[in-house]
Order: sequence, then C-alpha cells, then structure tokens
Amino acid sequence: MKKWQKLGLGLMTVAAVTSLAACGNAGSKSGGDDFLYVFNGKGEIADPLKKVVEEYGKENNIKVKTYTLSVGTTNGNEVQTTEFSSKTPPTIFSSGTLTNWGPDSGDYMQDINKIDSAKLKKLADEIPAAQRLTAKNGENFGLPYNIEGYGYQVDKNVLKDLFDGDTDALLADLKAEPDYTSWQTFVKAVDAYIKDGTVSPVTVNGHTYTFAAEKKGLAKELNGVFVESGAELWTYQNHWVSFPLNTVFENVSAAYYAKGDEGIKDAKAALKSEIKGLDFEYSYMAGKNGAVKRGPDFIDSATGSYDASLANFVAHKGLFLKQGNWIYPNLLKLDKGIIDTMDLIPVKWPVQDSDIKIKDRDAKLFNTTISAFVPNYFIINKQASKKQQEIAADFLAWLYTSDRGKKFLKEEAGFIMYNELKDTTSPNKLNNAVAAYVAAGPTLGNPFDGTPGSFNNTIGDFLKKNYMTKEKWTEKDYDDYVDKSVKTWVDFKEQSCQ
Repeated sequence: MKKWQKLGLGLMTVAAVTSLAACGNAGSKSGGDDFLYVFNGKGEIADPLKKVVEEYGKENNIKVKTYTLSVGTTNGNEVQTTEFSSKTPPTIFSSGTLTNWGPDSGDYMQDINKIDSAKLKKLADEIPAAQRLTAKNGENFGLPYNIEGYGYQVDKNVLKDLFDGDTDALLADLKAEPDYTSWQTFVKAVDAYIKDGTVSPVTVNGHTYTFAAEKKGLAKELNGVFVESGAELWTYQNHWVSFPLNTVFENVSAAYYAKGDEGIKDAKAALKSEIKGLDFEYSYMAGKNGAVKRGPDFIDSATGSYDASLANFVAHKGLFLKQGNWIYPNLLKLDKGIIDTMDLIPVKWPVQDSDIKIKDRDAKLFNTTISAFVPNYFIINKQASKKQQEIAADFLAWLYTSDRGKKFLKEEAGFIMYNELKDTTSPNKLNNAVAAYVAAGPTLGNPFDGTPGSFNNTIGDFLKKNYMTKEKWTEKDYDDYVDKSVKTWVDFKEQSCQ
C-alpha cells in the first residue's frame, strides 16, 4: 500500500490491473475447478505477481486470473465484494484484517489448519504467533505477504551534503533521539538552512552537529524538510493514527475486538499529541518547485499524489519521506541507485508517558522505534470448491518454497520473508532497515487495521477536507479532531453491534 490496504475498510481500490491467462477451458459457472484466481490488494506488486501467476498456470495447465487494486484509491471493499459475488470469485485473496471477510463477517477465510496440504501447513506453522492472522480459536488464516514498517525515509547522501562530520553518527543519533523538543529544533534548523543558508550548530541525542558552511551537492536541491502526499488521506490518517492507538491497544486484535468506547476513551490525550505532531510535520513541506503550504492546492491529485511524492523524494526535494519498505518496487523504477543509500528514522511526536496505557511502552519507545507488522496475507477463499482450495494451497506452497516463487517474493516484490528473517541477501535495503528495528525490538503494531467500519476513511476524509486545506490549526482544531475521532470510533462500533 502503499502500505496498507485494509481491504474491507477500503484503503485501496477502483482502478485495477486484471489479467486472464487461458491454460484450459473455464468449464463451470465458477470458472471450473481447474482454476486459480488471485485477488491482490497491493498495487506495487501488480506486474510481477501477474507474471508469476501466469507462469504457474502454464506449467500446471490451469486457467489463472489476477486482479490487483491500484495504489491510492478508496473503494477496495466495494471492488472486492463485487468480485466475490461474480461468476468466478477469487480462490486466493489478500487482507490484513478480519473485518468483512473473517469468521464474524462473511466467513471467507479458510483456516490453513483445516486444509489437506502438509507443505502449506508446515509453512503456516512457521509463522510466529505474533504475526498470525487469527481469531478466537487459534485459527491460522493466511501466509504473510511481508513484514512492513514505516518511518521517515532518508537518503544518507543528502545528510552527508547537509552536515559536516560523521553522517553515520548523525543518522544513529536521529534514530535514537527520544526528545520531541530536540527533534523540533532540528527540523526548524534544517528548514532555515534550506530557505536562507543559516548555518548553526544543532544538538541531536546529546551530540552537536554543524551544517556545511555552503550549500553543496544534493543539499542544493532541497525545497523543504518533509515530502508529503496531500491527496492521499492514508498517508496522514493511517500512518499517524496508529501511534495513539498503540498507546491503548497492544495489537490489531485488541482494537478489533474492543467493545464500544473501550480503549479509545483512554486515547484522548494521545490523539491530541498525534494531531499536534501531524501539524508540525505538515508545516515544513517540500514540493517540486519550492516549499509547500497546506491549502486547497495541497490536496490536488495532480500534485499531491503518492507517485508525485515519491518522485519529489527521489529528486531530493525533501529530506524526509514518511513511508515504508513497500515503496521499493516504485523506487526501482524511479531511481534504483538511491536504494543503497537509504535508511529509516522513527516518526517523532509529542507523546507523554501519561498518554500511554500499555504496559512496557513509554514515550521513549514511541520515538525510537517503528511500527512493524504484517500488512496483508494470502488467504484461501473458504467458499471456493474443495478442488479450487487444493489448487490454491498447492500454489501458495510453491510460491513460498520454489526458487521461482522466492525470487518473486524476495526480489521482485521486495518482501521480508517471515520465515527467513536472518537472510540479509535481499537487494531491498529498505527491508534491512525494518529488519534491524524488528531484531532490536520491541516495535509497535498496526492497530489501525483493527479500527471499526470505515473509521480510517471517515477520519482521513475529515482531515483532508478540514485540516489539510488550511495553513494554520488552532487549539480548537486539535480538540475537534479528538472529539471527532472518539465519536466516529464509537459510532462504527455500535453499527457493528460491538
């Protein structure tokens, strides 16, 4: 999803990439039993997935189809529902949440424990408990796409041209800086240097660094500190709301199964800290031709798209890009060389220890680690015929064990393999950064995938229309955001009878 396709809560959608490769006759109304249909919610892997599925179909003489939701659209739930109701519904689909497709809503997820495939069961058994998609009875619903994580992407070469001294030491200190006020001072200093060349010392994690006496190299290209996507509400809703939700929900399941105002009523202080952090980040933005301010033009799809933000980052218009390792396939197309010099810094926000209700989490942890999680799973459609489920199981086992399948997963899709975490041979250096945080532990989760109903889209749209269109936010704006978030959460919980 970009990162996240909360399919069923609709982060991705309408424009889709569809392929149909005939390797036999369709046969029945449901496409025939010798049929494999993979419905994919991750737009970045559309082309390589289509290719590997078609190759598998030809080798095994079965008819195959792929359907991929494009990045950045907003009606994925509707599209997926339509496909499930079609004459040829998916035999494999993707989701990162139980909403709409799980046991309590639709019952489309087949428990791998109940599938007659020793190879697939072995793969499922290797999934760490914390990374399994499960419900209340120990189910194991799918194989992880990837381990994803997000934060501030940064090109070390830009830091090298911005500052004198040891770039690696500066990068390490930026990762380890726990103090939000110090972070704000750093951002303001970078902004002043970009705008008028102000050279001053700045302290990061207790160590002093000095800007280069004169702008040079890539530093000359900078127009602002952060590259943003004003038209993409998921980049400021889902990315950001996960932080306050992590203060009250230990994981995605805790958010999903929470009743009424349980949890969210205790997140008000954290939500206010979140909106303040969002305000600060979005006050120092870079565009293609200069600094960018919030306003009606900021949310324009022509200049504020996901693709435009990646292009601006690759062109070094901003120092930081708040994204995750899922951008790897896009960077391969834009500028393969930049990948080798990129790293990841935790998102900083003004959370306080008193905001946090989860044991063993504190403000320092929130500002020195990342959210790392399984965003999507390959899931077998429980409603498909037994033969189609067997074909789907065989395909998934092949995908995760064969040389060709692993090439797709690790190289073409750029995934971190859940059962090969110690393997650092992947050309995706963005994965290495995420894996380092996971290995150091603990990391934060993805409770945004457990939000009720269309909470993310509703609040994201509220932010887009009422906040991203005006330059200055007030204390009342902060409070209104908190109130709107809590009320919307409770309303959707009530609608789902929770």
